[in-house]
Amino acid sequence: MLVHIQVLRFFAALAVVAFHALGVPPTGFEVPESAISFVLSYGGRGVDLFFVISGFIIFYATHGANLTPAEFLRRRVERIVPLYFFAIFAVTVLAAMLPATFGAAGWYTPRHILKSLAFIAFTDGEMPVVYVGWSLEYEMYFYLTVALLMATTRNVWRNIVVIFSALAIAGRIPGVEAALGNYAFFTDPMILEFVLGVIAGSVFVTGRVGWPMAVAATCAIAAVLLSDPAGRVIVSGIPSACLVTAAAFVSRKRLDPSWPERALARLGDASYSIYLAQVQTVSLASAAVATLVPAIPPLMLLVVTSAIVVALGLLLNVAVERPLLRFSRRLVGSRPPRARLAAGD
Repeated sequence: MLVHIQVLRFFAALAVVAFHALGVPPTGFEVPESAISFVLSYGGRGVDLFFVISGFIIFYATHGANLTPAEFLRRRVERIVPLYFFAIFAVTVLAAMLPATFGAAGWYTPRHILKSLAFIAFTDGEMPVVYVGWSLEYEMYFYLTVALLMATTRNVWRNIVVIFSALAIAGRIPGVEAALGNYAFFTDPMILEFVLGVIAGSVFVTGRVGWPMAVAATCAIAAVLLSDPAGRVIVSGIPSACLVTAAAFVSRKRLDPSWPERALARLGDASYSIYLAQVQTVSLASAAVATLVPAIPPLMLLVVTSAIVVALGLLLNVAVERPLLRFSRRLVGSRPPRARLAAGD
């Protein structure tokens, strides 16, 4: 198991939770501006780290595995869809039962719910019902593209890098983004973070990167750098790729990780649940703790709120995510991924 990739997963989820906790404290409990609050304000970039990890793991999991496109897609659906659907169902039921707490006018419409379930809420220019699901729509876009290329081409990874790079470059052409409207989703530079993950995976597994992949990615990064030097793929995606590559090589050397490393890796295995568990609970936990402990310092409130969400995520992982995954695999008679894969692939 790639222990330190799992550790990165946990820190990515924790960063996003802390970012949302920073933005929803009760009045009077706002974290004062400081170096700490500045760092926390970039916690949402944990999503960029998730995207790079996703590209890395998909390459690592499929390299030499001889998976059919259907087997590949089934594994991804088993991993992502059941818990996401559960989260959508849960928040929709809570909104119906407790509209004053969970409801939002015009949010839980049949159209919006169905588009969220289909991973296409972006076509209406909206977040999904479970708002953090916007990132899962990019994940599903990546998975479907990989599956399609597996079915139609021989060199899947070269082609995914070249195609995503070409799309990102096309999206930087003046006027294209405006013409595409909501469908600029398909050319958003964030798709390059999956590309960076694939390249990191290639470096780790094969020790090299083919020149078409290197040239395509370099051209795409250059196009983004020229059009938006402070863009997420530049500021967060490239550093994330370096972190993921380093974590993979450290994992290879750490054959006997310490118990803190194993504990953090276990939390990393629950990172998807932690990520989804923050929906609504961040603001509710923050308000509840502030009410129970009125003298709590704002930064401590953020820490306690984040810890509560992590605990809820771990509970969700044990009580819901893992049983759903086991049930899904039994339902279709699929076997777990090979032992060499990271536990959360």
